[in-house]
Amino acid sequence: MLYLLFLLGFVSAVCSIKLGSNTNVTINNASPRVDTQGVIMDVHDGNTFYLNGLYYYYGASYGLCKEPSGGNGCSDAGPGNCGFQLNHNVSLYTSPDFATWTNHGHVFEMHRDHPVPGILFCPKVIGPNLQGDFVLWYNWLPGSGSFASSYYGVAVSPSPLGPFKVVTPNVTSLAFADVGDFSLFRDDDGSGYIIYTSHIQGYPTTHQMSVEKLNTAYTLSLGSSANSGFFGQSFVEAPAMFKRGSTYYAVFGQCCCYCQSGSAVTFYKAIQPLGPYTSGQAISGAIPAQQTNVAQYVGANGQADYIWQGDRWQSAPDGIKGHDLTYWGPMSFDGQGNILPLEFLKETSIVVDTK
Repeated sequence: MLYLLFLLGFVSAVCSIKLGSNTNVTINNASPRVDTQGVIMDVHDGNTFYLNGLYYYYGASYGLCKEPSGGNGCSDAGPGNCGFQLNHNVSLYTSPDFATWTNHGHVFEMHRDHPVPGILFCPKVIGPNLQGDFVLWYNWLPGSGSFASSYYGVAVSPSPLGPFKVVTPNVTSLAFADVGDFSLFRDDDGSGYIIYTSHIQGYPTTHQMSVEKLNTAYTLSLGSSANSGFFGQSFVEAPAMFKRGSTYYAVFGQCCCYCQSGSAVTFYKAIQPLGPYTSGQAISGAIPAQQTNVAQYVGANGQADYIWQGDRWQSAPDGIKGHDLTYWGPMSFDGQGNILPLEFLKETSIVVDTK
């Protein structure tokens, strides 16, 4: 009953108006997003891509645990506590217009599908690969003991709808060890890349960023022979990578463990996916959210447009972790391809071509 009363307290965080093949989509960043059944979308630190007329939105489901009070969601960090439980799953929602989202349930369940107990974060899906498969990467921590070690697991499905089956529970091909947040990028020629944080603990300089090419199956990386080397600031996480025209972008910011204040991100540009990258400016300092993804969508009359996606940790009106809000904001670029600073907008709109 409490849940139903809560749902009555807000309207859908996204609505749309159809005008020919273009749909005007209004995005509300002040309310939880809901699916086509009116249920809050528990989907966080994931990614979104477009395929054959549908947008696929994957993310971690954190469930109904109560967040710790205050602005720091990691104030009670530890196995079993809220945000660090063994029941994190990967959920999938699809939409034809970036406005109406259909829930496809869990496409991967950590307690069921991973070979050992673990705490899942940051799921990302890439595909199709040369075999036509879709590949899920996820960051995970051991389910008991300390958080001194952090790993990537990989699971595969012949369909973007899942379910995903583990093929590599611990990726060991990476150039750098002790890994954290990451994102995946598929180039126009089908090549895959991972941008990832590594050297998390016990190094003179920690939380450093690099880009690395994947094998053709997207299930392993090619290691140091195909790595950009560290670039940008240190003590960073939550990266995203995308391409606009002939320019590659890497975007990431300072570490922010479930922080309510958010984390400003800086963009870096290159003419090759492995760099070298040149530094731009901070673009999201005004937004109380931590970046999770930069999504490309089909804008007015078929042009490629981009939307910045972030998690508003510690923001759930009812204090439930899975109900934390997300932030979506359209991105703009100047004549030199630099990303312009983002504003915090409680409500904004985009035009999506749905023909």
